Amino acid sequence: MAKQKILIVDDDKDANDIVRDCLDAAGYATIQAFTAEEAIEKADAARLDLVVLDINLPDGSGEMVYAALQGMTSTKSLPVVIISGETPARVRKMQSVKDIPSDDIFIKPLDMAAFLERAHSYLAEKKNRAGRMLLIVDDDASMNEIIKQNLEAAGYSTLSAFGGYDALALAKEKRPDLILLDLNLPAGSGSLAYTVLQSLDGLSGIPVIIISGEDPEVIRRMQTGKTISCEDIFLKPLDFRRLFMRIARRLSEK
Repeated sequence: MAKQKILIVDDDKDANDIVRDCLDAAGYATIQAFTAEEAIEKADAARLDLVVLDINLPDGSGEMVYAALQGMTSTKSLPVVIISGETPARVRKMQSVKDIPSDDIFIKPLDMAAFLERAHSYLAEKKNRAGRMLLIVDDDASMNEIIKQNLEAAGYSTLSAFGGYDALALAKEKRPDLILLDLNLPAGSGSLAYTVLQSLDGLSGIPVIIISGEDPEVIRRMQTGKTISCEDIFLKPLDFRRLFMRIARRLSEK
């Protein structure tokens, strides 16, 4: 089995080498980058599983790398662990990384045991995703493809449907672990598909997350939407970080 790949971004060669050696010893494959440009190029070219990023690269370029990772389809879904000489509270005051959990920020010199434990948890989660099949239902081909690319980059297997009737046929045949459904499909087929999914034996237990251009409150005022939790409604353009957290939560409830 191929080793999971981690990109280490730190302009301090000694610090970069220490992290590399620890991750190599833990059984991971590592790629090193020492500048922002090198990091962005390697992140886009390699199929990575995790990025370790020194947010304090010279001239604010650490934040530039983080923003680039969030902006590229190939890396948007990648977990990023921040290493820094600053405290987590100060790091989270940086505009580009203000939403990063404190658990993902490690102060130098690193508590290597805690750092490795965090890396292990992310990579084990990604490995577990490999056996999970998600059905994407959206008539917008470009949006369907964007969601597919992000889910597959995160380690999930995917199926795509572009209408409600196709979605029902695929759900019956493949029995996906979770369905991402655009309720606003043509001719009301999104709402119909949701209703049928909730009523059929063998399909009613499949978790459904709604993706929509409509405000969640508008959806919940629809007859179909009255049974949908606000936590299961995601507005386009999608916040993939939050979406992945919700997918993991719904799959754990099965």
